[in-house]
Amino acid sequence: MILIIGGSGFLGYYLHQSLSKLEEKVISTYNKTMIDEENFYELDVRKVDDVSKFLIKYKPRILIYTVGITDVDLCERDKKLAKAINVEGIKNIIDHIKDTGSKIIYFSTSFVFDGTKKFYLETDEPNPISYYGESKLQGEKIVQDSGLPYAIIRTDQPYGWKKDWHHTNSVIRVLEKLQEDKTYNEIIDWYNTPTLVDDIINATKKLLKNNNNGIFHIVGTDFMNRVRLAEIVANVFELNKKNIKIINSSKLKLSAKRPNVKLKSIKDQKINNRMSSLHEGLKKMKENMEEGFKFKMNHGEDLKKGN
Repeated sequence: MILIIGGSGFLGYYLHQSLSKLEEKVISTYNKTMIDEENFYELDVRKVDDVSKFLIKYKPRILIYTVGITDVDLCERDKKLAKAINVEGIKNIIDHIKDTGSKIIYFSTSFVFDGTKKFYLETDEPNPISYYGESKLQGEKIVQDSGLPYAIIRTDQPYGWKKDWHHTNSVIRVLEKLQEDKTYNEIIDWYNTPTLVDDIINATKKLLKNNNNGIFHIVGTDFMNRVRLAEIVANVFELNKKNIKIINSSKLKLSAKRPNVKLKSIKDQKINNRMSSLHEGLKKMKENMEEGFKFKMNHGEDLKKGN
């Protein structure tokens, strides 16, 4: 059995849908957002007794942990909440699964690094400069010290079509703003590697199939600033990129520092998974545009109605 903790989230939900097509049974958990589908169950990772009962009942062969507060500023403002989810949550899981021999797949972030180097490999020493990065690094260490087989997947800026309950992502945000045909402010001094969610899922499946262990950097092929990202989105979806207004992050009131981190991998051959450029990923999204644009149009109508 494969258990996805956080199956209601953007990455967790699409992992569930994809892995469910395989022969092994897949179950997933949700917390605040109820998923009224087969094999989804409610679980709050902060409730120790509930976690214990759940894991005793299901005893997964593989446990995939996608839960996390990813709002960098919220983590900085409310460290207690960030620690409860990003650190104590995975600790509660590990504490109650140590004797099962389950393999852990833990999703982490480029923010475990400080951005002072040109690029970072899996062998580089982390040094986070935000509490979000620190909390995810603590989660990594809990997994590494568990004594269980594990794969830690660090990624950056996952994007793709989303369900209406999911938080937005960098590409969807640009699409929603530009189709309103209004000025859209974008930040020129923040750099990321946008990564198509389908590629992350395919890489995860290969890691599972090959039983690979260790730390893996799974990212797209393009490291770019947010303005360039927005321009490419506009070009592919034939939107007006003249509405993109360039701003600097110094103009924003932020609680946390953002490192500009480029992840690279020395383990590509182990995974043998081709990652998409942003242009390629957007073209794949456009091929499935009907469902995506239907969502965006409905979303826009809901906003106008004040819902």
